Amino acid sequence: MTPTLPAALLLVICLVLGMSGCGERQEASAPTAPRPPTLPPPGSPITFGNLCAACHGLRGEGNRELRTPSIAGLPAWYVSEQFDKFRRNLRGSDPADPDGQRMHAIARLLDETQIATLASTVAAMERQPTRNTLGGDAGRGRELFEERCMPCHRYNGSGELAFKAAPLTGLQDWYQVAQLQKYRAGIRGGSASDEDGSKMHLITSDLSDSEFRDVVAHIAVLAERYRE
Repeated sequence: MTPTLPAALLLVICLVLGMSGCGERQEASAPTAPRPPTLPPPGSPITFGNLCAACHGLRGEGNRELRTPSIAGLPAWYVSEQFDKFRRNLRGSDPADPDGQRMHAIARLLDETQIATLASTVAAMERQPTRNTLGGDAGRGRELFEERCMPCHRYNGSGELAFKAAPLTGLQDWYQVAQLQKYRAGIRGGSASDEDGSKMHLITSDLSDSEFRDVVAHIAVLAERYRE
């Protein structure tokens, strides 16, 4: 009979030796639960520096390792709109979206005044232009952008308040692809109560990951062409 190691001892061996098999099983597991939001001590004012910067950076530049987007320069109306969606369970409530769940938890603890202050701070930051890091084909992406994206996000990707369409030229390409994948899967925009999100779900439903990369490659071209 082959002896077996106790589960606790096997775990210790995996941690110490860094066995590749253990790492592979960990990567294949379900999305991890979101970390509890870290809020300032009671009585302290809520600021971008003590609430948002830990994940989004002091300049709002984002962090790829944490999968947090560059939010610098996003208009205040859009930031407030997204906080509202997080609070109303229209975004970040799906278990398949642990990153969104973190924002969902934070947004529910903020009041309207605090959200308005954070939104104004973000809007005043210098935007970080989108760059093509995923190797998409900007030429093919241009055709898709003009067909699917331009009617709401404008010819230069600057967004449009009337359509509640976000500016795209300040968001990292990897983040935009991740969000397009979420829209396609219904993880984001899957609620009938999310009118503009539902449109994105419909628009992305028949597009591939390769086409997503092409679209954001063209957005990177727009970011450079219309850089302020």
